Amino acid sequence: MEANTRGRFARDRVAVAVMVDLALLSQRGPVPLERISQRQRVSSYGLELLFTQLRRHKLVRFTRGREGGYEPARRPGEITVAEVVQCVKEPPDRRSTFCAEGRVGDNAGKCLTQELWAGLDEVMHGVLSAVTIQDLIDQARRRDEAAAMAQVEALPLRAMALPRGVMPKALPVARGEAPLRLLSESLA
Repeated sequence: MEANTRGRFARDRVAVAVMVDLALLSQRGPVPLERISQRQRVSSYGLELLFTQLRRHKLVRFTRGREGGYEPARRPGEITVAEVVQCVKEPPDRRSTFCAEGRVGDNAGKCLTQELWAGLDEVMHGVLSAVTIQDLIDQARRRDEAAAMAQVEALPLRAMALPRGVMPKALPVARGEAPLRLLSESLA
């Protein structure tokens, strides 16, 4: 993951991906940092720094002990992506902003690009405030279900035919991803 997320929004992307992964994994209890580190391919040290910020902003909580680890401090539907991004956001580097008088820094007057970046941050915050961690989880599940259905639809009909005398197993009827997963496993 680290190689794919270099650039201005690298920390934001990693933080959001880690929060989604944490929300998924923590359904069975606290998640050790090492497990997230392996799954997200992020160094343990980097994750420790990230989780320090997430704890400071009360987005995650930590449980000590052998069965301990991290879990979201609130339900995934109550945590917005904007909150996650805001807690890892670095302050702007004013020294690198071009200003009207050709000087750089705080004392050089109003910077020409300052309004552009402030406006972009405002728009991004508005968009990210409308998306929760649960929305991202639901979106991933819908994508997985659609991919499973596409695999089933791609199978030739004769591949689904059963030998004579063989009755298909009854599949449990339930909502969500379980029926699709069972169907795709039984056809594979």
